[in-house]
Amino acid sequence: MNPENILEVKNLKVRFPIHGGIFLKKVAEVNAVDGVTLELKQGETLGLVGESGCGKSTVGKAIINILKFNSPDAIIEGEVLLKTDNGIIDLVKLSTSEMRKHRGSIQMIFQDPYSSLNSRLSVGQIIAEPMLYHTNMTKTERLEKVSWLLEKVGLNPDQSKRYPHEFSGGQRQRIGIARALATNPKIIIADEPVSALDVSIQAQVINLLQSLQKDFDLSLLFIAHDLSVVEYISSKIAVMYLGNIVELGKGADIYHNPIHPYTKALLSAVPLPDPNRKGKERVILKGDVPTPLNKPSGCGFRTRCPIARDECALKVPPLELKRDEQFAACPYTN
Repeated sequence: MNPENILEVKNLKVRFPIHGGIFLKKVAEVNAVDGVTLELKQGETLGLVGESGCGKSTVGKAIINILKFNSPDAIIEGEVLLKTDNGIIDLVKLSTSEMRKHRGSIQMIFQDPYSSLNSRLSVGQIIAEPMLYHTNMTKTERLEKVSWLLEKVGLNPDQSKRYPHEFSGGQRQRIGIARALATNPKIIIADEPVSALDVSIQAQVINLLQSLQKDFDLSLLFIAHDLSVVEYISSKIAVMYLGNIVELGKGADIYHNPIHPYTKALLSAVPLPDPNRKGKERVILKGDVPTPLNKPSGCGFRTRCPIARDECALKVPPLELKRDEQFAACPYTN
């Protein structure tokens, strides 16, 4: 493991079996993630972007090791290496109980601020709950930290006795962020944290995350489907399509000089704020996104790619260095 990295994902694969028939036998598998490799440095923000259904949220859940709880039948392969004070731990190999001792250092902000908060608990109880299980803080210390965190995310500490239904979507997401920060984590996985919010609220939450990242020296894995949002917050961007990383590089390079045909198509779909300004040529992809249940052979993007060749069906193209720190999984681009 690179000593500069706090997290390394190596050849991560996630498959979900499908059962059918009278005896519910396994009839097929969904290859949700098909060999993803990522690196995250201390204090860095890595954006993971792609269309809905490409497997990016599954990557986040596999990293934090909650798939074993949510989907016990899921088959997870590869390595998720986390640097801890006691050495390097492979999170994939840990059971649910073994993972509990490491949950304090890696937390998640969920996509839906409405269903991710327990409606039966007050805001103070929601934020204090992780401290109860993952720290040795006293009740007084937990109450003090709840007030401090609420103030840190822009809410009034007096609101700690209120319940989630009394807050707006943006305020609920701030509560979710406060909960994620409660255990002083080193890494936060933000799974589309602004997709359910209004545009004006999105900007507030993103600015809040950037401010908190500096204050707490956090490493962020920011998952989203909007490239413009990801480019704003991320130092590096990984573009994902149908379970594979197709392009990886610095945020500015990916956004302004994309290499892979899929990245170019994604960027061409980003609306321009100025209606009178002429944008880049629109890339129209043919066909629909294939299902992970019946993924095309070789390059998963070949059935929609404007520069596809017969050879693209033979094998999955590896990520290759094309420019300075910019990788793309396409042998026919520069």
